[in-house]
Amino acid sequence: MKTDNTFKLGDFEINRIGFGTMRASTGAGIWGDNSNKENTIKVIRTAIENGVNFIDTADSYGPYTSELLVQEAIRPYKDQVLLATKGGAVKYKPGAVMANGHPYYLRTAIEGSLKRLERETIDMYFLHRVDPNIPIEESVGALAQFQKEGKIKHIGISNVTVEQLERAQSVAKIDAVQNAFSFKDRRYEAVVQKTTKENIAFVAHTPVAVNNWDDAAFAKAKEAGISTNQLSLAWLLQYAPNVISIPGTSSEKHLMENLASQNSNIKF
Repeated sequence: MKTDNTFKLGDFEINRIGFGTMRASTGAGIWGDNSNKENTIKVIRTAIENGVNFIDTADSYGPYTSELLVQEAIRPYKDQVLLATKGGAVKYKPGAVMANGHPYYLRTAIEGSLKRLERETIDMYFLHRVDPNIPIEESVGALAQFQKEGKIKHIGISNVTVEQLERAQSVAKIDAVQNAFSFKDRRYEAVVQKTTKENIAFVAHTPVAVNNWDDAAFAKAKEAGISTNQLSLAWLLQYAPNVISIPGTSSEKHLMENLASQNSNIKF
């Protein structure tokens, strides 16, 4: 694999195209199990066998079912994968989530994730959402305490602004930020730029932004002989060396197309 397609987080070299499990491992409304669990496990294992070594999940996916499926899928490859999960978002019905960043709740959340993932330490743990009723310093402070206890290796925060990132940094070392970012969705460009400057991993969720392509993007992809998904993933690889994308899919064909974007010759 080419060097510019990896990012070093601590002592772990991450392939900058990872695998997100929000939709791949759950049912409609991110609720319950995927209807074809065995297929999803096969796709995740195929991803790992083809160099993917960053897998992202969350306790709210299902809720809980995604973590259980991911643990089953990666069990034979445990030492080859940096596993990330998230807490601080409560899934209370299909399609609906509310933030809960209270330290007591986060304690319950991480203990549950450790059990479901069969880990003593979680490689990367994200505060999934900032709770408007709890200062982010308190929520991240709880993660810092869990890190001291050996329950977390790396701390991340998700769906944040630059100001929230800076506040989080006042109480803990932030190793990763996970926000939406893609060729067609650049709302958090300022956050990406800050993380790039500080060599913090930026994990781009929803990296292919399938609903808002325009004619110019379709034309560029067609000219390069690639799909629009591959266009977005190739753009993310070129945007900054710390950007890691986490497309998710239940299709081996789409998985291999996503990974092929690492070899695209398209220039932006």
